[in-house]
Amino acid sequence: MFPPKFLVKIAQNHQLSADQERVFLLRFSENRDDREVANLLGISEEAYRKRMGEIYRKFDIAGKGPGKNNRLLHVLQNQLEEETSVNVNLASNFSEAKSSGSYISSPNFLGFQENLDEEVVQQIRDRSQQIIQERCATMRVLDMSHPINLEEIYTGTDVLEKITGRRRLGMSDLLATYHSGDRLGISAINENRVSSIEALSRNKKIMLLGKPGAGKTTLLKFTALKCSQGEIFSDLVPIFVTLRQYAGNDSQPSILDYITQDLHSYDIANPLEIKQLLTQGRAILFWDGLDEVREVDLHRVLEDLRSFSEKYYNNRFIITSRLGAQEYVFEKFTEFELANFQPLQISHFTKRWFSENSRHVELFLQKVEANRPIQELATNPLLLTLLCLVFDEYGDFPTNRSELYREGLDVLLKKWDAKRNIERHQIYKNLSMQRKEDLLAQVAYTTFNQGDYFFRQVDLERYITDYIRNLPKAHTNEEELHLDSAAIIKAIEAQHGLFVERAKGIYSFSHLTFQEYLTAREIIFNGNQQTLLFLASKIAEERWQDVLRLAVSMMRTADELLLLMQKQCNLIIEGDEQLQSFLDWVNQKASSIPINGSIRSIRAFYLTLGRGLSQSTPANAANVLARTLVLDLDLCQNHNLNLELAFDLANSLETNQEENIGLDLELDLSLALEYVLEDQKDNQALSFSESLRSLIRSRPHPTATPEEWQNWTSELREQTMRHQNIGKVWNFSDEQMLKLHQYCEANKLIVECLDSDCYLNQSTRLKIEQNLLLPKE
Repeated sequence: MFPPKFLVKIAQNHQLSADQERVFLLRFSENRDDREVANLLGISEEAYRKRMGEIYRKFDIAGKGPGKNNRLLHVLQNQLEEETSVNVNLASNFSEAKSSGSYISSPNFLGFQENLDEEVVQQIRDRSQQIIQERCATMRVLDMSHPINLEEIYTGTDVLEKITGRRRLGMSDLLATYHSGDRLGISAINENRVSSIEALSRNKKIMLLGKPGAGKTTLLKFTALKCSQGEIFSDLVPIFVTLRQYAGNDSQPSILDYITQDLHSYDIANPLEIKQLLTQGRAILFWDGLDEVREVDLHRVLEDLRSFSEKYYNNRFIITSRLGAQEYVFEKFTEFELANFQPLQISHFTKRWFSENSRHVELFLQKVEANRPIQELATNPLLLTLLCLVFDEYGDFPTNRSELYREGLDVLLKKWDAKRNIERHQIYKNLSMQRKEDLLAQVAYTTFNQGDYFFRQVDLERYITDYIRNLPKAHTNEEELHLDSAAIIKAIEAQHGLFVERAKGIYSFSHLTFQEYLTAREIIFNGNQQTLLFLASKIAEERWQDVLRLAVSMMRTADELLLLMQKQCNLIIEGDEQLQSFLDWVNQKASSIPINGSIRSIRAFYLTLGRGLSQSTPANAANVLARTLVLDLDLCQNHNLNLELAFDLANSLETNQEENIGLDLELDLSLALEYVLEDQKDNQALSFSESLRSLIRSRPHPTATPEEWQNWTSELREQTMRHQNIGKVWNFSDEQMLKLHQYCEANKLIVECLDSDCYLNQSTRLKIEQNLLLPKE
């Protein structure tokens, strides 16, 4: 097909967009079919065809069918021949100038120099393929028992064109970016995301930055592998260097000598060929892990890399480093930040990981989607790998979520570097691992308690200073303490990725999940009745509920905390007589049901029905009342109850049923009548059945006036209250409805804790269950 450089030039001449250019390059640089190009881009074939249609229009090619493709090929072939003709003439002029003696010996004369033969370059590429395959084709991380094939697991990544921590945004700008209910790792970021392949194709020199575990090395290896296979940069020789190995070489060779020795030792190329290859710009150099170079070697390595990249500027370069590491300035390099995974990428990765177990794929994705904290962790490829490993072993996530978050924290704090034998700059080496966790927990608690998901660097430095000033051998000078705290922030960001600079001078925890986990840890580790009472008092605040769940699961025994939580829950409605009367009705109804089951479930059922009735509108009051009657009769006769359904019923009863009002109402009334007829044990049941028949006959037409419907609904309500003690109009105010909502959510949280993996004395468990959803005595 056509040379990539030629295609890039043509794309620019015809003003193709970035998306169009990606399709154009992949389609016409190699002999690929439509489906293959679409798969490489991660788009549907329909989206691919749409982009091709836009490309044809840019080239003024109209019509339908395969003829358009042939006409475009003809256009490209003609333009390539024209350029080739120009180059032939230049070469002829160059030859004449040299033979006449007017040639000036310069390697840049008319862009020509004595080159390696193309066949020799291809031979070097062929010989390098085996070593690239050896170094890049597999990956093994964390607790994997064996390496896995990189191509089988690799998921395409995106990059951000502007480094997150260098955005000049204010606190209000960041808070506006992260909408209510979002979590830090999965919120939409207002940045331009482009595919990593597009960024690599459009820029010759790249500094690729990313958080720990973001997939920097994986992307580099995959790109090198695809280059060696001729799928991208097929005219270049890939050279992969792990910088910590080069920097740690005892003889301290220059990067040129290191590359030369490496390639020569594998009989890939001799020193002269390597020099010519680099001089001609026929290599793509992958330099991995600049942040992993030891501090003692860093200055030498930086100077060497800069000098090399300036001397052999015609080559392609990709360097990786962690965010938050020292500022490495390579003036001619374009910086990109590796973006978090999005839901579609999480799905693709999961399908590849569990490729031999489709059931695991479906279940894993369901579990991730249902749990926002886990979904947040899954945006980081390393933590997603951990989640897959755990799920692969147990077929589920641990019931005790704190164990999972603990392992995720350990991966970033301890295992990731230790597994790869990386020695980091221990700027805060006087802090033991325990002290590091204590420091992080104190910062997490302080910021979370203040409602701060984002915090300014100056405030973060103050929190850290307050902690380290009490450590042995801590500086007493405030200026030195300030410098130490600033260094610790950067160390935690670069080494563990637990702090992230979201904008210039504004930080957050990398994942809200870790901030919540560490907040719970701080409270539990410093646990006394006062701190537990403080935590329990937050039960009505939605943002504290995950902290409460984690705290309960982390405690040796959770009796005291859960009893305090129930007490605080009851305080929400303790002083409201009408809400207390409502709970008294709930208990009366629940106690009237002769069922061998959990009393808490029956109370929850009637509380939910009562809430649904209270939230009904005049337009759907009849429907909600009839549906409530059916559910009540069903429980009374069949004694079937699903707790999860009981808590979810309010949602269905709140749904506006103005459409099809007659059909739904008729069905529910008919069902209610069937239940009553099945249970005609006394005159009261007979009377109720007659009343229902009469109501069914007199039901207004769906188009009847609101007054007619209101009168009919009042009669239905009178009958349901007389015979089933259900249907009372409570007329709660908005404030009471809010209290009732908070009360229900708090009780639901307590039930979740009781059903979790927490440790609790049986007597305490029974006491809490028996007192759920009861009015004040």
